[in-house]
Amino acid sequence: MSTKPKAIYRTDLLAQHMNAGKQTKVRRLMAAWRKSAVLQARAQWKLFFTEGKVNKYDKSKAGHGPVGGTFAQMVCWQVVGQLESWISNRANDFRDLVNGSSLTPDIKHQLHFINRWQAWYQPGELTMKDGLVISESTRKLARTIFRHLLHTHCKPNLAKVSMLIDQRCISLSKASNAGQFPLWARLCTLDKGKPINVPLSTFEHFEKRTGAWAKSLQIVERDGELVFGVMTDVSAGFEQSKAAYRPKVEAIGLDLGLKTLFATDQGDLLGQGWLTKLQAYDCKIQALAKHRQKIGLKPRSERYKRLVASLRGFIRSEVNRTLNRLVQTRAPPEIIIERLNFQNSNLSRRLNRILSKFGKNEVAKKLADLEQKYGIVTTEVNPAYSSQTDSSCGYVDKRNRPRQAAFGCRWCGHKVHADVNAARNLVARRSGSKTDSRRPKHEILNESVRRFLERFNRLQGGATDPRLSNPYFRDWKTKVTLTGNPC
Repeated sequence: MSTKPKAIYRTDLLAQHMNAGKQTKVRRLMAAWRKSAVLQARAQWKLFFTEGKVNKYDKSKAGHGPVGGTFAQMVCWQVVGQLESWISNRANDFRDLVNGSSLTPDIKHQLHFINRWQAWYQPGELTMKDGLVISESTRKLARTIFRHLLHTHCKPNLAKVSMLIDQRCISLSKASNAGQFPLWARLCTLDKGKPINVPLSTFEHFEKRTGAWAKSLQIVERDGELVFGVMTDVSAGFEQSKAAYRPKVEAIGLDLGLKTLFATDQGDLLGQGWLTKLQAYDCKIQALAKHRQKIGLKPRSERYKRLVASLRGFIRSEVNRTLNRLVQTRAPPEIIIERLNFQNSNLSRRLNRILSKFGKNEVAKKLADLEQKYGIVTTEVNPAYSSQTDSSCGYVDKRNRPRQAAFGCRWCGHKVHADVNAARNLVARRSGSKTDSRRPKHEILNESVRRFLERFNRLQGGATDPRLSNPYFRDWKTKVTLTGNPC
């Protein structure tokens, strides 16, 4: 018996064409919604720290604020959804911290149990499946770790949240005649019994989407303008695209660069000129910020916001374009990628901050989209020393990469584009015994050195052997000095 595929939604933002009166009513609703969201978040955090969890069915009116009834319930559900997502991410960070600690296995096991059930602040006794009651000292340690994560990660800012309104207060319908606006949204406002009709314009990509519209709509404020987000269930179309997808290669390695956005182990350089365009944006943003600071104003202005929005649009379009191109030309069943880090010394701290957050999210979002649409699996590996290790012989040396794009192995003389070489190393690591992307760097280095010495253990070329001046082979050099050529 076939089961219906799980709903997968994609949101398209449609421009609205409201008159001034309707704009005022919607903005009043949004202001009240956001105030209620802030109050609701405070109430939910209080529940979390006293009862151990947030609760979207909480019947207290502490978070209702200026909206009530149906709108208050929508605000509550939206806030709880965002908080649960944030808490889930912190649970992942908690797990990684515990795994990387020097605590005893028993304590780690108990901490993982607390984290698995998100019971950091749960009152009462906490009993594991084997009957062991977790001690108060271990629970206190769990709360200490979680408080550390609270301080190192900003909580969701709900003061500028978008509105997610369900079918009780909004509906979408097609125009009955061929007018200027093909879609209309009927929206309830704070004026009870006086809904408004909002005309919406569409675009080609939205009209080509197949699938049913969700019964909820988003109202988003973008660059000072209100837009309506229509969500379409694309699960049926994605199932068809998965069935029709025919991989051409086994797997493909993807190295993130900045001079070129991505390099593959097949030799493809995708997104060339990426760094040059980023530097152009950086110069404009830095010049504007310095000018405003010089005349005593804050760096952020409407022009500054437009520049940053343009930069983000460029990043999004480049990431989508290059990965779509990769799927079209190579059609991989799996993508092996490094842990994403967009930091680059050639860019300002301000732009690095934008790239590290927004750029990383866009790549992760696009890879998740490719998995849903085509079934392409993403495997993340640790990139430590991948740019210094020769993908041909395995020799690791800082001097192998004298320049940004050039790679020349000091052992075997192999020459290749540096980013392509790194991508090939990522593929090799994926097939190893350990693929944990959070392995310590020293473990990766020691394994690379050990594997190389298993193949080439004898001193070659006398004093010209590059390992003698390579600090990574310090222990091997000491053994050679004491005992001569090791066998």
